[in-house]
Amino acid sequence: MKKKVTIHKKNEMTRGTDDYSVMGKRALNTVYWAMQKHKMYKHDYMNIRFSTMRKMMMLESDQRYVETIKDALRELRQPMEINNFYHPILEEHFQWFTCSVLDEAGFKKDENGEWVVHCKVSTIVRYTMQLKGNFTPLEMIPIANSFRTKYAMKLYEYLRSFGASSYLDITQKHMMKLLALDEKTSYKYFGDLSRLVERQLKEIAKKSDLPDVKLLKSKTLSKDKIFRVQINPKSKKQADKTEAKTALENLVKRF
Repeated sequence: MKKKVTIHKKNEMTRGTDDYSVMGKRALNTVYWAMQKHKMYKHDYMNIRFSTMRKMMMLESDQRYVETIKDALRELRQPMEINNFYHPILEEHFQWFTCSVLDEAGFKKDENGEWVVHCKVSTIVRYTMQLKGNFTPLEMIPIANSFRTKYAMKLYEYLRSFGASSYLDITQKHMMKLLALDEKTSYKYFGDLSRLVERQLKEIAKKSDLPDVKLLKSKTLSKDKIFRVQINPKSKKQADKTEAKTALENLVKRF
C-alpha cells in the first residue's frame, strides 16, 4: 500500500476551472505539496528535486519524463479561472478572477549537484495558501494523481469539496464549464456528456475515498438539464444550497 500524501487546496481553487492535462494537474498537485510540506509559500522561489517531481507525477516508467515534466510546467504558466475569489493582497472579493500557477520554471543543478525544478509560484497562489479555513483535503497519493483522465481528476476534487453533502445538482452548462469542454465538441449533447460523466464517476468510486459517488437520475429544472451526483448517501445534509448555487452559477455567469 502506498504511503498517503495529503495536500490542502483552497476551495476557490478546487472549484475553479482550468484546461490542464492529467500531467499538468499532477504537476500542480506536486507544487502544492512541496509548498505546504516545506512552507515554501513564504518564499518567492522554490526548488523541487527532479526525482521527487518524477515520482509524485507517477512517471517512473515514462522514458520521456523530462519532456513530460516540461510540458506540464508550461501548462501551469497558462491561466485558470477562479470564482468568488477573495484577493489576499487587495482584501477584496472578485466574482471572477484569472491567474496562472507559475510565473517562471526551469531545470538546474543545486549546490549538491542534484537536478531540481526551479520555479516561481504566482504571488496570488502563494498568498491564498496562507489564508485560514475553507480548504479541501485531498490525498494526492494514492488517489488524486492516479486518475487516468483530467475529467476524473477535476470532478473528484470538485465533489470532494462538497464531501459532507448527500448529493449535488450540476446543470449541463455548469458541467461543460467545470470540465473545460468546448461547445463545438460532441459533449454539447446531453447524452454524450452523460456518458462521459458516468465513466469518470465510476473511476472515482473505484479509486477514491468517495466510494458511493454515482450519477443519479438526471432531470430537467427550469429548462436546464441537471446532473444529480450522489456524494455521501449517509449524510442528511444536502449541498449547502447557497454555497453550491453560488459556486455553480458563477461558472457560467455573464456580465
